[in-house]
Amino acid sequence: MDKSEVVCNCMNVTVQDLEDAVKNGAKSFEEVQEATQVSTGCGGCEEHAREIVNQLLGK
Repeated sequence: MDKSEVVCNCMNVTVQDLEDAVKNGAKSFEEVQEATQVSTGCGGCEEHAREIVNQLLGK
């Protein structure tokens, strides 16, 4: 997984940002979303972002 990949163009959120949110205690997509603002713009990245977050959470 490319940690520099931009997952959310609207909020410029990368895979690394999602990983950091999980490392800092986020335990759900909603908590990662709150920490990073991923998928709070147009929402077009939500499915992809959820897949990545689920992988990071081990789901």
